[in-house]
Amino acid sequence: MTIVIDGKKADTRPNSLYIGAGMVSANNSSRLLMDYKDEHPEEYHRILEYIFGENGIRVEHLKIEMGSDINSSSGTEPCIMRYMDEKPDPHRGAGFMLCRDAKMINPELTLDMLWWSEPKWVTDSEDVYDARYRWYKANLDSAYEEYGLIFDYVSVVRNERAHDVEWIKYFVKRLKAEKDCPYDYSSIKIVGGEEVCTWGFAKNMTDDEELRDLVDVLGSHYTSSSSSKAQKLSEKCEKQLWVSEASSPMRYSETYRFDKTHSALGGLNGALDIANRIIAMYPMGKMNLYEYQPVVSAFYDGVCYGFKQLILANTPWNGSFTLDTGYYISLHFSQFIRKGWAFIPDSCASDCKVGGDGHCLEGGRYTYMTCADMQTGDYSVVITNTTDDPIEYTFVVKNTAKADSRLNVYLSTGIEGKTANFLSRMPDILPEKCGHGNTFTYTAAPNSITTISTICADISLFYDSPENTVMLLPYSDPFRNDEKFSYRGGAPKYTTDQGGAFEVMDDSLTQIITEQTKAEEWGYTPEPTTCLGDDRWYNYSVSADICLDDNDDAYAGIGLRYSLACTGRHGYYLLISQNKWQLMKNDTILSEAEHELDVHTF
Repeated sequence: MTIVIDGKKADTRPNSLYIGAGMVSANNSSRLLMDYKDEHPEEYHRILEYIFGENGIRVEHLKIEMGSDINSSSGTEPCIMRYMDEKPDPHRGAGFMLCRDAKMINPELTLDMLWWSEPKWVTDSEDVYDARYRWYKANLDSAYEEYGLIFDYVSVVRNERAHDVEWIKYFVKRLKAEKDCPYDYSSIKIVGGEEVCTWGFAKNMTDDEELRDLVDVLGSHYTSSSSSKAQKLSEKCEKQLWVSEASSPMRYSETYRFDKTHSALGGLNGALDIANRIIAMYPMGKMNLYEYQPVVSAFYDGVCYGFKQLILANTPWNGSFTLDTGYYISLHFSQFIRKGWAFIPDSCASDCKVGGDGHCLEGGRYTYMTCADMQTGDYSVVITNTTDDPIEYTFVVKNTAKADSRLNVYLSTGIEGKTANFLSRMPDILPEKCGHGNTFTYTAAPNSITTISTICADISLFYDSPENTVMLLPYSDPFRNDEKFSYRGGAPKYTTDQGGAFEVMDDSLTQIITEQTKAEEWGYTPEPTTCLGDDRWYNYSVSADICLDDNDDAYAGIGLRYSLACTGRHGYYLLISQNKWQLMKNDTILSEAEHELDVHTF
């Protein structure tokens, strides 16, 4: 395969310049980071440096969920305004705190927000558009008032659901005319689309000039290609196209090494598959941003879409975390291609086909991406080889200031036994003069990813994370109202809600969402459940002092071995209601009896 890298053919349109990696913090995925920050601030800062820092994966765009207390896939993101007349509390959830701390590391980070569902008071309002706008504005206002956050983008559609075009027009016009705001809300850019693998919103914009003028960005989820209408909007109307929610590798590098390559890189939704999707987003879709969902898994195992991350951080009691294979694969891009570089279209390609789960890319042989700095002449090429054979490439470089510069080569082949090979420095390449340019050859190893670049990166692959010790027993929490935990918006430390919203009120742990306040489902929310603890515990017991509300439907429960919390009731658990108790194992009743219970003294 011969690849020509011609600087004169770079795609220098402002809306097509490389942005890089984005991060979606939603669905409860960042919640335990709050405890890292409180108990292990140095490790918390280190994790954020790995995500947003110059020597990390350089996340350039952070999108958070406007929570509504329903499970939006891996947990519930709390709502900052549960009632129409409630003062918004931006401390609920990790989103705004994460935005503030990330901006301290990368001041150029752009911020975005999106809703999966909305508070019930919005849905039930006589004027839903007005109520929804006030909810959006409450998020923007309180984020600025409490954390000084200025949002650059707002995703105005509902995540992965049908588009309400009239709502979008209403919202954008009202936002652009807003006068009661702490900064210029009219400068906020609007993101539309947010659908799964499709580009129906591009057709909406193509057919509706007014809508086209109001929306700046089109996003689609878990896709590597875009429609012809979307690409025409990019080319003719200067709209940006994003992979606005995209997969991280869905396997643990330390455990799941048993793909066909034994490297923890291959297979469906493996690290090389994800690298292929990043490479393919421009040649197959003219997209310039890949938003990982999530970057960091700061929730317990047993949730929907678990094993999906670049960084695992779910043991806040010891501060330990793991940089997974996907993290190192991401460095192949972030350390060698900078925001604002231009794609070289003729040297970007992917011959992969969509397969497997409908998101993955399979069967490709030639997959590579080239970007260049049009000011300095620096350029980088990223190549994946997902075959079992070596592939030889010949490159011809011309019309760039560094066509004859020495090239740095970094290779990752994954994990073999106890040996990890990530971003290993290979022998430099010195291009040779040929005709009007320079040429060099490179042979891509089987099942590998390589970066060839004029940039020399100083990458520290090894770090001193604290030992991942088991959480000590006995452990107890009196659930006292304490200013110390105000950073969690009232939720006690180490907890992650799967259903409902558990907060400390009147010196007790209280589940505060009722049928009268529960938002419309986005997917599936189990019965109110919150989790804490270490899934490596054994030979242990749990107990709780409870007080039931004085109504026939009230119940409380405690459980252990809760390894599938996304289902709600799981493992062993004891349920107590007004007149009965049940000891359960999953869905099986082990023992039960009726009783007369003094609900206020039990």
